[in-house]
Amino acid sequence: MYLGRASAYMALAFWIASSAASSVVRLNSDTFDAVTQLQSPETDWFIAFHAPNCQYYEALEPTLSAVAKAMPKQLRVAAVDGRQNSDLKDRFNVRRTPTVYFFHNGRMYPFKGPQTVEYMTEYASGGFREIDRANLNFKRYLPVPPPVRQQNIDDVNATWATDKSQTSSKNHLAAAGNMKSDL
Repeated sequence: MYLGRASAYMALAFWIASSAASSVVRLNSDTFDAVTQLQSPETDWFIAFHAPNCQYYEALEPTLSAVAKAMPKQLRVAAVDGRQNSDLKDRFNVRRTPTVYFFHNGRMYPFKGPQTVEYMTEYASGGFREIDRANLNFKRYLPVPPPVRQQNIDDVNATWATDKSQTSSKNHLAAAGNMKSDL
């Protein structure tokens, strides 16, 4: 319990420090969930996943900064380096960069519109709802993927090790002629 609180306080301190330096918050695997609290209805987020030295993200970053400054109480803007945080990139199914998502009330909207300050602020102010209303048969939002916990990773590794040893045993028995392999 104490370690959880300590890491949450560290994440909050990191977020405050990075907010003072820039309007685009830099997030990583350690700070992402504590800082964003994506399931919370209080704050909306634009989060851009990028690669280092990506020319498209470098062109987008001033726009993201201007959007954050235009809506400081309603919206937070963050960036995640996908190469250094591959677990977040995988969790949010990022296949190319930059990929921008808008998060609202526990829902994740892939942002596909023009990357201008005017359009992004209009989108964050409710424009995303209009897009959903216009597409009655297709909702453009996805649920926010849950954080990957170490326990989940340990469970997968244990299952994989068990499956591997069972497969290995079957192959050894089949090779010895004691049974047929169904592999």
